[in-house]
Formats: sequence, structure tokens, C-alpha cells
Amino acid sequence: MSGRMRYRVARPRAILAAALIACLAVAIAAAGRGWTLWSRATDGRRAREMQAERTTEFDLRAQTRKEQEAVRVNGWLSVVSSSAVTLQGARGELYATLYEPLSGEADAPLAIALHGGLGTDSAQVRDVACTLSLAGYRVLTPDLYAHGRSEGTASTLGVRDADDVRAWVDYAVGRSGGDARIVLFGQDEGALSALLYLARDPDPAVRAAALDGVSGDLLRRIRTYLGEVGAGGALHAALALPWARARLGMPLARVAALSSGEGVYTPLLLLCGTFDEEAPAWEGEDIAARAEEARVLLVEGARHGMARYVEPDAYYGALTSFYEDALREDGRM
Repeated sequence: MSGRMRYRVARPRAILAAALIACLAVAIAAAGRGWTLWSRATDGRRAREMQAERTTEFDLRAQTRKEQEAVRVNGWLSVVSSSAVTLQGARGELYATLYEPLSGEADAPLAIALHGGLGTDSAQVRDVACTLSLAGYRVLTPDLYAHGRSEGTASTLGVRDADDVRAWVDYAVGRSGGDARIVLFGQDEGALSALLYLARDPDPAVRAAALDGVSGDLLRRIRTYLGEVGAGGALHAALALPWARARLGMPLARVAALSSGEGVYTPLLLLCGTFDEEAPAWEGEDIAARAEEARVLLVEGARHGMARYVEPDAYYGALTSFYEDALREDGRM
């Protein structure tokens, strides 16, 4: 009888221990799965697979102009003076190229042009650098952390890159002897990093920022990236989001609040494509409505990152006039 009683008492304990071990194993597996998904979704050097898209007249026109722009950029690169720049960031060494203005002006204003998302590097904004160099700007084009030749293996989708923007601005201010006049250009992740930098005590040397395809809704973007690596669905998002928060260094709600435009006093130009699904035009309009001083350029028919190819004259006209207006306050351009 006593042996049977001992058996009945010991059995629930064994079941409980087994259940705890099983839960621990599931938690470890889930954590590993979340880490794997997040790492795959934010591999900064991963080239995105080509996706079939509905072809429109805007797509065809943009692609043609993009190919034509490559010829122009190559001609500019053959005559412009450039140099490599390295900077020790908080997370590792960062790389950039510095292009001189064709005007040769020693006190030319500096434009820092930040490229976009996964699988890209500073070459993506070389056409912007070409236009600004021809307009009289010295242009710095950094590779974001975990992109191009900069160190790192996992992107933070532009969030922690805001600290790197600060480092590049500090570099420019120091290089100028404290008399820097700086404008920012950012696309996609680069645009978010610039906006987050401006939301947190920017240097007064930064006179203006143009943001192309900016979005602070990282939950949507993370789900999109997970889908691209074959890990869509609520379960995969739930597994990856804790790791995303750890990687980003702040809650996603905090990112959304900082990128809302509220409390940004640096003049902004929001460049938005009406066919942009990754950063819908209404997000740019909302940021402009909350910022202290902002303009919006809507480019009809442009997909994400393609606005300057769909309507290059309107795009670059708005960009250069916006910068000129911001710089005109000190009597120099």
C-alpha cells in the first residue's frame, strides 16, 4: 500500500518535470528560430530576389531613365575628384566616399547622402551625389553599418544608424573647423536614420534634410522582410520581434514616435511616390504635417525609391531649390 502511494505522489512530479523540460526545449528552439529569422531578414549584404511586378508605363519610363542616368554618372565619375573616408563608429568601422564639387569652391556646403535598405550600398545614391556635385556641393556617401564596405553583419533598418549619422555630422563639423553647412539626403533606411537623428538634438550645422521613401512603421517592414525569406505569418513575426527589439535597442513604438515628425525643427522635404507600398505617400504627408517646417513632393506613379527616375526634373528641381532656400539664410550658397 505504501509503495503504491509513493508511486502516486511521484508520478505528478515526474510529469511536471517532463513538462518543464519540454517547455524549456520549446523556448530554446523558439528563441533560436527567432534569431535565425531576424538574422536572415536583416542581412545587410543579402541581395533581394527579383520579384515579378505588374509593369506599368511608369515602371518602363523609370527604368529607361535609370539606365540613361548611369551613363551620366559614369561620365561625372571620370572627372570628379573623390577620396575614401573611414570612421570608427560605436559598432565598428564605417566607410564612405567623399566627392568634391566640380565648382572647386573650398567652402562648398556638404551634402551627406544616405542609401537605402537591404542589399544596397552607397552606389545607390551615386546619381544623387552626381547632381549635387554638379550643383556645387561637396558630397559624402557613407555605406550604412552592415552594408557595402562598412563593418557589421545585421542591419537595424536605419534605427541605430542614427548614431552613425551623428558621427558623420561630427566628422564634417570637425573637418570644417566648426564652420560647416550640411544638408542631409536619405533614401529608405537612410531616410529613417536621418529622421531619427534630427529628432534627437541635431547639430545646428545641419540646415535641411530631404527624405525619400521614409517610414517609421518597422513592424510592417519586418513582416515584409520575413516574407521575403520565406518566413511570413504571425508565428514567425512573434518569434522574430523580441530579437528585433533587442537589435534595434528600443521598442518599435518608440521608433514610430521618434519618426513621426513631432519635435523636428530642421526643415524637411518629403519625397514620396504614389505607388510606393513600402513607405506609402500618406506617411510622408503625416510627417510633414507634424514637423515644424516641411514640404512634400508627390511623384505620380513612382514605386519605392524610383521617384527620381519617374520625374527627374521635378525631383531634382525640388531637391536643389529646397537646399538653396535652407542655405540662403547665412548669405552663402
